[in-house]
Amino acid sequence: MRHRRHGVILLDVILAAIVLALGLTIIVSLSTQSLARQIEGEHRMTASWLADELLSLILVEGPVDYSNAHPGSGRFDPPFEDYSWEVNIQHIGDWEPYIVDATILWNARSGPTSLTVNTRIAMRQGEEEEVLPREPLEPLDRESRYYDDEEDGG
Repeated sequence: MRHRRHGVILLDVILAAIVLALGLTIIVSLSTQSLARQIEGEHRMTASWLADELLSLILVEGPVDYSNAHPGSGRFDPPFEDYSWEVNIQHIGDWEPYIVDATILWNARSGPTSLTVNTRIAMRQGEEEEVLPREPLEPLDRESRYYDDEEDGG
């Protein structure tokens, strides 16, 4: 009777070790997936901030001036050099707002990933779009400005 009990205890220990190993495997797997999703979320949040900044620049400069002054794609400055952007501005009609697509691209562990924001931006009514580049009405003579200050003080 005593020998049978030792066999049952050994079987209990083996089963407990298997259950413990399965539990630890599940915990490690879940924590790895959680960390990967957190990193993906950080990338998406950064991409959304960069898209907002890009669209705000288009809104401030106006769709026509932005198209004339900036390229349609590029890379962001450090510390966001891992992100690139593409902008597509479509003119529908004279009184229709421009359709603006801003795409932010980055490389994730799973491969190239992107975030696209679509919006419409209208021209300011009553104002004509300025043609770039703008020049001042009178030329600036900065050197005489500095020399006049020295002569007056001396």
